[in-house]
Amino acid sequence: FQRSKGFSTTGVVNAATAAALEAIDASAPAAPETNDEPAPEPEATPEPEAADPLVGLKIGARGDNVKALQRSIMAAGFTVVGGADGIFGALTSNALKSFQTANGIGASGVVDAATAAALATVGGDAGDDHSPGVSNPFVGLRYGSLGADVEALQNALLSAGIDVYGGADGVFGRATERALKQFQSKVGLSQKGTVDEATANALSSGAASGSSVVGLKAGALGNTVKELQQALLDAGIKVRGGADGIFGPATANALKSFQTSQGIEATGVVDQATADALKNPTQAEPEPETPRGGYAIYGEKGERVIALQSALVNAGIAVRGGVDGMFGGGTSAAVMEFQRQQGLNVTGKVSDATAEKLGLDRMPEPTAPDPASVQLEAFPVQGKCYYGDSWGYPRSGGRVHLGVDIIAPEGKLLYAVADGTITKVYGDYPGSLAGNGIRLTMDDGTYFFYAHMLGIADGIAVGARVEAGQIVGAVGNTGSSGTPHLHLEVHPGGGSAINPYPLVKAIDACNVEEPLPQP
Repeated sequence: FQRSKGFSTTGVVNAATAAALEAIDASAPAAPETNDEPAPEPEATPEPEAADPLVGLKIGARGDNVKALQRSIMAAGFTVVGGADGIFGALTSNALKSFQTANGIGASGVVDAATAAALATVGGDAGDDHSPGVSNPFVGLRYGSLGADVEALQNALLSAGIDVYGGADGVFGRATERALKQFQSKVGLSQKGTVDEATANALSSGAASGSSVVGLKAGALGNTVKELQQALLDAGIKVRGGADGIFGPATANALKSFQTSQGIEATGVVDQATADALKNPTQAEPEPETPRGGYAIYGEKGERVIALQSALVNAGIAVRGGVDGMFGGGTSAAVMEFQRQQGLNVTGKVSDATAEKLGLDRMPEPTAPDPASVQLEAFPVQGKCYYGDSWGYPRSGGRVHLGVDIIAPEGKLLYAVADGTITKVYGDYPGSLAGNGIRLTMDDGTYFFYAHMLGIADGIAVGARVEAGQIVGAVGNTGSSGTPHLHLEVHPGGGSAINPYPLVKAIDACNVEEPLPQP
């Protein structure tokens, strides 16, 4: 039975298995009565109806049919985080599984004929303006719902003195339904067994004063997570990705930052102290930021970097690469070592205190490179691939992300983005950040840095001339990399890097899987 429902085949009845069994028991049709009368003459076969456009929808689908599916799920009382956006992702799949479980259908996350038929019986339409960010994330929860919102509801019931058999397990089964009806009876509400606005308001006050976000941690999904993320944003904590209802690494890091700012142990899990602090956060003193017009920053090139590196060398700090005028990982590591020796806050960034100890004076900010001066002639990666704008995202050791990461399967071809000369070749080694890579330099000094390559193509060596579109290597996962991808940087005129995302986006060819004709 568990295998047929897509559950883990443990042979033990857990909450999810019990909920599925109860759903089937509740929806099983009565046994047919016997009838000795002769069967009626068969009717003429009607014309076949058009196939339901929802059947077959699953993760990865997009378009109006997905929107219609999402509206139907929401009209049935289940939350789709993100609303009817026409994109069938993990959150839509979770909502669909909750609907399927509630209707005694195998929770596959794929729309089969039985699911489509059940959805067709749902009255009403959530409409395009449905907002998943309801004022209370409990509203709409019912038998069959799953996830962090259900767990928060169960905790609220427990806080109100209502026993929930099985505890706060995140599965809205018959036990939770009974507990909810008991609570509704206790506060004088209609015993529906589903959470309406009146029930949600009662749970959020009085006896159920426990915070709905307590217990949230990495992996949780839903409007309760969205509530947590919005509270962090309101407290001045940056949550990369915003309030999207997904408790991933970015939310965990943001939560830890908040906990640290409030003097709470940075566990990345919401305990009661954290929930209380979110309601009335103590405003921490902001850390002084280094003015861009004062001292060299990561990724910069030029006179300010030379001054910094020279000061570090004079202070007895080794700078990997020497005084080369390039603020990279080696310079950042040297700054951190100096800060450590001087008892300063170790950030790898030049603060006023660090500059004072080094004897550095403020210097004018260098002229920013002109992005309009660079144009890519060929897309760098063979499809299929995908990428986003991660420019400036923080990295370890005081570094920031100075390129674009184009994700593609290992072994996909890499192409020269412009005509030029290979001026540097990098090899992978233990502790390497870039792994295998190359530097492709145009005649005007503009260069492109390729990193994390699987290998470098034959003939690609220092001094080799290449043409735009020529194969220079293959996508890899070398160096400090968690997945096969190309890290690409663009340095106009040989200076500081610029955000390459708009340049790559302008000639996007991630859908081109055929290898390019070779020059």
